[in-house]
Amino acid sequence: MITQEQLTSLSKKFKTNAATVLREYLQIWFLSRLYSFTGSEEIFFKGGTALHLFFGAPRFSEDLDFTVQTEVEAFERFIKPVFKALSREEEVEFKGRKTLTGKRFLLTARPSVVNYPVFINLDFSFREKVLSPQKSIIKTQFPVLFTAYVYHLSAQEIMAEKIRAVMTRKKGRDLYDLWFLGSKGILPEERLVKEKLNYYGLAKTSKEEILKRVESFSKGDFILDLRPFVPVGEREKLGVFFEYLKDFLSKTLEISSE
Repeated sequence: MITQEQLTSLSKKFKTNAATVLREYLQIWFLSRLYSFTGSEEIFFKGGTALHLFFGAPRFSEDLDFTVQTEVEAFERFIKPVFKALSREEEVEFKGRKTLTGKRFLLTARPSVVNYPVFINLDFSFREKVLSPQKSIIKTQFPVLFTAYVYHLSAQEIMAEKIRAVMTRKKGRDLYDLWFLGSKGILPEERLVKEKLNYYGLAKTSKEEILKRVESFSKGDFILDLRPFVPVGEREKLGVFFEYLKDFLSKTLEISSE
């Protein structure tokens, strides 16, 4: 487990609070252990936390999201001994949570370095095929040792899922993630975007409709959603950044047919 000295040092380095650092430590620890088990190559990490850990997105995240390429029953046979092994290693427990689709578990940790529990939602989806799989090495400043690759969605596939998220929910973090990917020169691929939208019956969605949806997000909701996940010094700038972000997306959100 992370020490008090390491926690204090990393909190200063990342300019955030101890709870956020602890959550990220536990996220990375969980990934390191999950992918050390045979069979984990069918579980693909995705979402905002994947953007943060693999591609350098500056915002922190609270959940771990995965797409699983096995049947639910096979996954359950795989994950139960994983949870059992991890619970023997650290002061953590895993409890199932009700969800309309997929499998959700709540990871609860009680680190000795603080006097409060830390929670992480683990969401596993079985609905779709991974279209652009990758495997990578996580480089981290946390005291966590990796011995295996982490399997994950490509940046382009995550971008396609983020576009779908913008069309199906209103969370400012999705706009933020699209801005980050666009700022790295990543363009959404038409094939991936259509495939992701098609699952929700939205395959004919146009760029104009996507941009109209972006415009419908409110500044207040954007700030409220993002504030806990950005460094302290960036929080007061979110209002101005929101206006820039919308303008940026209107000029750069071109869907490539390649």
